[in-house]
Amino acid sequence: MNGYYEDKVAVVTGAASGIGLGLTEGLLSRGARAVFMADFNEENLSRESGKLDDRYPGRVFSALTNVTSLDQVRLVLERARDLDGHLDFLFNNAGVGLTLPVENVTFEMWRSVVDLNLMGVVHGTYTAIPIMRSQGFGHIVNTGSVAGKVPIPYQAVYAATKSAVISMTECLQYELECEGLSFSVFCPGNVRTAIFDGLEPPPDSISVDEAVDYVLNETKAKSLNIVFPQSIRDVDHLYREDRDQFDKLARELASVRRENYRTKGTYF
Repeated sequence: MNGYYEDKVAVVTGAASGIGLGLTEGLLSRGARAVFMADFNEENLSRESGKLDDRYPGRVFSALTNVTSLDQVRLVLERARDLDGHLDFLFNNAGVGLTLPVENVTFEMWRSVVDLNLMGVVHGTYTAIPIMRSQGFGHIVNTGSVAGKVPIPYQAVYAATKSAVISMTECLQYELECEGLSFSVFCPGNVRTAIFDGLEPPPDSISVDEAVDYVLNETKAKSLNIVFPQSIRDVDHLYREDRDQFDKLARELASVRRENYRTKGTYF
């Protein structure tokens, strides 16, 4: 057991697949009292919560939730708080990827991605903050992306939402740490999840288990910025410390993706 998570109550959004499902299982395996699995996919949620409830009876609570709805987010957070009178963790993880040439991006796509990736996190964060302030503790962990830290060609829409999530999380840490609240934002590279939508994941991708172990260890350490794997930390360092080299790398990536879209219809 890991004492940091024992007997804690957590909410995880996007919990029925990918990193969210991994975080749910990771919290339960580390002794969490209860994990509320929030997801909009009813079939996946029923299946995965049922499996976990068999292994961790009485500690798994499913909550059909679309994070673009403030009322639905408020409901699951209040349910979690009311279970034992406290909410220890919120993992705002629900999101969607988008990697497309600019000519294929519509305004409807912009609205959809902003509503889910940004406003979904805002709904969770700003609903949890009053709960956590009133109890004097709590930790909010938001899912960002390497695309929110460095400019990645063909990901302008996705990157815009993740950049906003990162900046919001960082601002709130310095504003509210004096009241006992903690904030973290994790920025993974490619993790082998359904975000690739049936495509073969890139060769530098890592497993969900690797990602979850790293996130939960860094969350325990109360790290504000959690960036992984090492190759992504190297790219982040290059962007901040050697822009000439980063510009060369980014232009090479743009060229490769341009050709991949032309010949294969995908970016890798």
